[in-house]
Amino acid sequence: MARRTSGGKAYPLFRPSARNLALALGVASGTVLSAGAAYLLGAIVDGLASGELAPGEIAARLAAFLVVSLAAALAKFSLNDWLPLKANLSAEVDASDEAIDQLLAMPQRAFERHDAGHYLNVVNAAAFGYGSMSVYLNVNVVGCAIAVVALLACAAAIDVLLVPVFLCGLVVYFVVNWGPMHSAGRLLMEMMPAREAWQEEVRRLVEEKRVANAGGAEGFYEHRFEKSTSAYRAFLRRHRLADATQTTLPAAVSPALQVAALAVCVALWTSGGMTLGAVVAAWQLFSLLQSPMADICSLVSFYVAYRPNLALLRDHAGEAAEPSGFEALMAGEKDLAARVNGTLWATPARGEDGKRLWAGEFEVRPGELVVIKGANGSGKSRLLDLVRGLSDPADLDGEAALAPGLLDAAYLTYPVPVVLGTLEDNLLGSAADPEVARVLGLGDLPERAITDQPLNLSLGERQKLGLLRALSRPEPAVLLDEPLANLDAATSARLCDYLAGLRGRKTVVAIMHSSDLDAAADRIYEIRDARLARVC
Repeated sequence: MARRTSGGKAYPLFRPSARNLALALGVASGTVLSAGAAYLLGAIVDGLASGELAPGEIAARLAAFLVVSLAAALAKFSLNDWLPLKANLSAEVDASDEAIDQLLAMPQRAFERHDAGHYLNVVNAAAFGYGSMSVYLNVNVVGCAIAVVALLACAAAIDVLLVPVFLCGLVVYFVVNWGPMHSAGRLLMEMMPAREAWQEEVRRLVEEKRVANAGGAEGFYEHRFEKSTSAYRAFLRRHRLADATQTTLPAAVSPALQVAALAVCVALWTSGGMTLGAVVAAWQLFSLLQSPMADICSLVSFYVAYRPNLALLRDHAGEAAEPSGFEALMAGEKDLAARVNGTLWATPARGEDGKRLWAGEFEVRPGELVVIKGANGSGKSRLLDLVRGLSDPADLDGEAALAPGLLDAAYLTYPVPVVLGTLEDNLLGSAADPEVARVLGLGDLPERAITDQPLNLSLGERQKLGLLRALSRPEPAVLLDEPLANLDAATSARLCDYLAGLRGRKTVVAIMHSSDLDAAADRIYEIRDARLARVC
């Protein structure tokens, strides 16, 4: 799958564009129109106070005030609220899609550094938080800044002495908000591991629900879930308190700032430096200033709080861009599908601190049928993962050479993925090979509605679904991890005959616990006593 990239640094915060500028101007438009309404109201007050306005002029000004006020309300709904919200939703989904694309493109060794809870956090909270933060910073903050500048200009037009009062309000808002917003951001960063552990426990509980019921282990699962929930809840409670504080404190100081602005206006009015209408207009302007000031503080707080998510996403993108390590193993030999010679480890640690699976040499030629045998846990599946490029090549101490086509081989592995839908849906974009379908004997599977619930498909039907998917693909190589598992004897016999018939047409490597394919195999390898060796 082609991965979407944003160009330059992964997940950039600032995305200047004509579209974002237009949206930012829309955010500012409601405030600017409201400022115009404030001027009209001040003019009406001055006209009434002077007694110089005729009734017709008063009605005209009132009508103009009504029109501008309605236009401001409409602009606030459509341009300040709805359009940025629509852009926000789109950015959230796009960021989540990009994180999923990067997850699918990530090398297996990078993927295995984290558990499922981490990736749920990346795709959900982190990606959606980044989408919101990007729109807020590029649209809402810019729009609020434009609105603040416009209101300062309007205040200066009334009296330049109002500008310091307005600027003082901005400073006080930021000072009051600074401590709580940094506290909320720090707590969010500290809370992240607890949240990931909680999400991982939720995933396990959902996936293992049937196991818990079958084993009478409901109490164990409930206790484990409650333990992770308690740890997450403790961080969440502290974060919510800090978040609520940073939201309510600026609103709490707003009346004091309004009184200060009104006192300056009254002083100017009593000294004759300002008309009564100008006082009303200035009061309205300062009231209008509260909203963009509060929004800017809130948006800056949002940025500070979600910086850990941004770092998480950028780490995620970096891991997706890492080389898999298999690039250096691509072999150009015409008569070679795979060659592995060395020692395979199950752990990064070596020697007595590590776990060695096996040491030996393994080779596959194009068109061959190769069988691998050995006890459970001996490293057979890890060998297939290695030749398929689904592990860390650093696990091998030795040499390996792989044909490029082998890294795209069809692979029957476990668990067999099942999706809600039809058999066609479960072929994941491929078309069923009629011959393979006949060999497997699908019964009513082609007509059945398939789900991923344990009682919907038997183990044998799941196995047939995985085999149909792998053997129907056009790739010239097929890797099969225990192809006869959960199959009845008749189906197993037909499948072995079919696999034997693929010799010379496809490269087939199969992990077997029986001798059913031995007679047809070109090579047979066995892992015994931590040694991989060819036995036939």
